[in-house]
Amino acid sequence: MREPTRKGGRPRVVDREAVAKAVVEHGFVELSVSAIAQRLGVNQATLYRHIGGQDDLVDTGVTLLIRQAAWPAGGAHWRDLLEGAAWTVWGILRDNPGLMMAAGRRLLANDELIAVFNRLCLDLIKQGLPPDKATLAVDFVLDLACNTVLSRDFMLAGAMEGDSEPPRAWAGNFDPRVLEVITRAAGPGHEEWFAGKLTIALDGIERMFADMR
Repeated sequence: MREPTRKGGRPRVVDREAVAKAVVEHGFVELSVSAIAQRLGVNQATLYRHIGGQDDLVDTGVTLLIRQAAWPAGGAHWRDLLEGAAWTVWGILRDNPGLMMAAGRRLLANDELIAVFNRLCLDLIKQGLPPDKATLAVDFVLDLACNTVLSRDFMLAGAMEGDSEPPRAWAGNFDPRVLEVITRAAGPGHEEWFAGKLTIALDGIERMFADMR
């Protein structure tokens, strides 16, 4: 099978960087090897020279997003480190719908994310937390970012109508005051909701530091 070619002649040069960029441009919803091959103008056999399959395809895009993200600088105050990292993860997931569902457990095996996680843990250890508490703190805030976006995605995909209308089951079972809050949290107030949850988490971690003194 001949390579598809762009108008103008020569086939496009394909490497893992080009694949990663194509994945991010396409998005993680309905991501497939065939879709990326078509986007790059090559056949699937050529694409498989650079990736190991669907999971690896997802991983290339995740790696690129993590490398390009604005992570907090090492050596900053622990609260700034954790808050910055949590918002960075939240932003990556918010701006790339379907990433969590596509990556699944493999997200935790991504080399770039592991490196970021490790750097954050070491920074907290340097600032006085023992390894177990430092690792717990990093894991907690990054999990919080992931789960907040994932739970909202589930609601918007299933329960929520559009970005604001609650499902009938909510209206029939929640107190109106609670319904108003949770509907906003799942819709236009999602960022504010995450900020509130993150503040609670960071305040708890601050208590851990206080107990170390």
